[in-house]
Amino acid sequence: MNTYLLRLCSYHQPRRIRVLENVLTNRRTVANLFWAQQYGLLSWLGARRTADQDQLDDELWALQEAGLVAVHHEHNTVQLTAAGVGYQESHPVEYQPHFYDWYWLANTRQVQHRLLLAVQVVSEFAYHNRRYAPLTVPLMDQEAVRGWFRHYYSPDLVQDVYAELHLLTATLADEDQRLAPAFINFLIGHCQSGWTSDQLCSRLNLTLADGLILQHDLMLAVSAFCRQTAGPLAHLIKPVLAAAPLSPSATHTLQLFNQGRDLSTIAHRRRLKVSTVREHLLTAAILTPQGLDWERLLPVSYRQQLAQRYGGPVTSWHFTAWTADSNTDFFYFRLYQIYQGRLQNG
Repeated sequence: MNTYLLRLCSYHQPRRIRVLENVLTNRRTVANLFWAQQYGLLSWLGARRTADQDQLDDELWALQEAGLVAVHHEHNTVQLTAAGVGYQESHPVEYQPHFYDWYWLANTRQVQHRLLLAVQVVSEFAYHNRRYAPLTVPLMDQEAVRGWFRHYYSPDLVQDVYAELHLLTATLADEDQRLAPAFINFLIGHCQSGWTSDQLCSRLNLTLADGLILQHDLMLAVSAFCRQTAGPLAHLIKPVLAAAPLSPSATHTLQLFNQGRDLSTIAHRRRLKVSTVREHLLTAAILTPQGLDWERLLPVSYRQQLAQRYGGPVTSWHFTAWTADSNTDFFYFRLYQIYQGRLQNG
């Protein structure tokens, strides 16, 4: 039984199953981001990109059969049971992530593909071996590594990559002693195939759930390291790293809004629908609230009007339009939900 999903469930709050799935697989609609924020799970965005609905449903079914969660099919929600709470208390977490706040930085699967293939190529190059089976990765990453190797091809490449790996390993060890051996033994090279997930869990005495969490955390750590350094591997990884939690398009919209443009002007200037501009601003309200001029986006007069219509926990609110323009009404409803949710959750 994989207890991974227990980390995402709550005893006091039923949670939407499809939202949990969408958080893990990084589907960033405004609705998913909003509920992820309310559940305190934003940092888990993209933590299991390759998991599919059937796989997660099977894991949830096993937890339900064990009595650890209750699935409420009428609302498609899941909730920890008393037995689930007891299980968590009697099975303390073996690995607590250190780098999940960098959730926005990278697609960790892509980082892993590029890193492992690059290290394999350099390792075989060090042994002057041209007859080997390269790691199978998506074509785009193959081409990136091929171009990278041609660019850096020189007798110094092996030592430069070794020095970079040595520094990265030391940095990981300073954060958590288990990250360094996990990283080194994941690498693929000359006469070295790398640990499987089962081997990782066995060697580091982790459950399957903790092993999955450590692997994602490890690649976020690699991404953060590459963002701040300038070695050959960092240059390979940097092109797939995000500059900020928001997409470039949403960032552009936010910049124009902060310059004083109204939503219609932004939409016209950027040749976007007003609804898209609203989505960008709602996303910014969730992911980068400190970068918004809340007094302009949601004036006090609007808050006072909305406060007369909605009260209590924001997760219990139900939208009803109050003017003929339901799209605008919903925009301010969701914005006020996000605003009040931040106040309620501290």
